[in-house]
Amino acid sequence: MYVPIGDDMLEKLEGIDVELGMSYCMDDEDFYREVLEEYVTADKTEELKHFFELQDWDSYRIRIHAVKSSSMTIGASELSAKALEIESACKVHDAETIMRRHEDCLNDYQRVLGIVRNALA
Repeated sequence: MYVPIGDDMLEKLEGIDVELGMSYCMDDEDFYREVLEEYVTADKTEELKHFFELQDWDSYRIRIHAVKSSSMTIGASELSAKALEIESACKVHDAETIMRRHEDCLNDYQRVLGIVRNALA
């Protein structure tokens, strides 16, 4: 059953710039909801952990790029910026930066995923 994006849902998306996310979705509520649902479905947490442990920076870069792009699309610009920093480090195999930023970015990603899941529930 479709429930429109109302004030209650907007309040639950605390820390996410809904206006920015909606702008990426042509200000279409149905499309924005689909993007939010896909964001949760496409959770990259386990893949990120796996490739981080292997120190496979090329595979990790592909996953963090997806987090960067999808996070910006929903309006989670701070998370997107963190992911961009790690993606850039992956491109030059800067393991020190990746290792220093991974946990903070992953925690932020999991927090945003939780916020979106809660808002959609």
